[in-house]
Amino acid sequence: MQTKTVSVFPDKVLGPVRPLHGVGGGPVSSHFTFDATELFRAAGIPFGRTHDIEYPFGSGEFVDVHCIFPFFDADENDPASYNFTLTDEYLRLMLKAGTRPFYRLGSAIEHQPIKRHIHPPRDYGKFARICSHIVAHYNEGWANGHHWDIRYWEIWNEPDIPQCWTGTQEEIFDLYRTTACLLKREHPDILVGGLALTSPWSKMFEPFLAYARDHAVPLDFVSWHGYCHTPLQARDNALKARELMDRYGFCNAESIYDEWNYMVDWNDVKPSMDLHHNAFAAAFMAAVISAVQQTKTDKLMFYDAQMLFPDWNNLFTPRPMKVHAAARKVDALKGYWTLYGWNELYRAGTQVCCEAGKDLWCTAARSDDGKLFIYIAYYNDDAGLNACPPPDARVELFSGGRAPGRITLRRVDETHDFEPETVPGGAFVMKGNSFALAELDEDDPA
Repeated sequence: MQTKTVSVFPDKVLGPVRPLHGVGGGPVSSHFTFDATELFRAAGIPFGRTHDIEYPFGSGEFVDVHCIFPFFDADENDPASYNFTLTDEYLRLMLKAGTRPFYRLGSAIEHQPIKRHIHPPRDYGKFARICSHIVAHYNEGWANGHHWDIRYWEIWNEPDIPQCWTGTQEEIFDLYRTTACLLKREHPDILVGGLALTSPWSKMFEPFLAYARDHAVPLDFVSWHGYCHTPLQARDNALKARELMDRYGFCNAESIYDEWNYMVDWNDVKPSMDLHHNAFAAAFMAAVISAVQQTKTDKLMFYDAQMLFPDWNNLFTPRPMKVHAAARKVDALKGYWTLYGWNELYRAGTQVCCEAGKDLWCTAARSDDGKLFIYIAYYNDDAGLNACPPPDARVELFSGGRAPGRITLRRVDETHDFEPETVPGGAFVMKGNSFALAELDEDDPA
């Protein structure tokens, strides 16, 4: 069995651990049928992006602009023209779980042959005023609303594909400008951004940055997506986004990677989806999170946490129904523990230097009280579809040049589900394509 070394240097501070354990959706889904509140809270999920909520078409009730303002010819200044009821409850339950909404303004993706809500609005100014009233409802109490201080407001989603936008590039840029300018003028404390493009390599990415620069359009953050099957691909996406943002003058804008999951081939998705619920998926998720922490990406949001997307939800599985029509709790899938584990590092706060052998994607964090957390993904999928996983390996852990006296280890593989183990010394075995979280005390003698 090969031996791999992980060396942590607690005195070499790299910066803060960033909130890279956000998700798409909130803790409840399928019309409040499935409830993951306890697991959301336990993992400290920092952000829930409100895209594709209760797909398709927001079920006519949730989040999307056309759900909240269903009749475009109505008076946008009249509270009676708005339907906030179920979106209010959805966001209330998200906040109750300790998760901040990352609010996407616009419409869900439409795979249906007849497109309904992804056309350019007839009146951009009116669309912007509707969005402003939505912000006012949630942050300023308008229309019997709330004071929830929702900071992030994202305009549209993936207008670079026909399933999300039927207009032209110029039309989406104009809609963004009209909406962002009004929102920042009327609500200066919020952050506005977009366009949640499919990739930093999208043909629309650079033109959007150039347009925003040349027209002095507010752009507090740039959001983008990137499905992949290796952490190097995710890291390259993040580096590309940041490089372009800096090149076009948006050095202070946040780079937000707000959709990602495992995918090898969009023309043959089932083989990739078949791998979303096992230990391989957990290893992939942990490797991507560690890879993105190495970049200047500010936030990361996994797609998706909703139960109505079982093929995309690597996090939860519903428990069997016991009482008809009652809310059903859920259990954690193996991928969930990568978010839970990252929250341990996020709470610790300070990233420190960590060096590791081939195929080990590691991040280490130190807390103020001397705890060290080492987040380890042992992952290689260069061949795709877990066709050639790396062999089992003995991992030897060192902190400050010495082996610890003992560690608390939590592994996720085909036979482990993050249960704690006390391991003398710093050596343990990891299966190929698996995940582990090690915890040790700096003051623990070797």
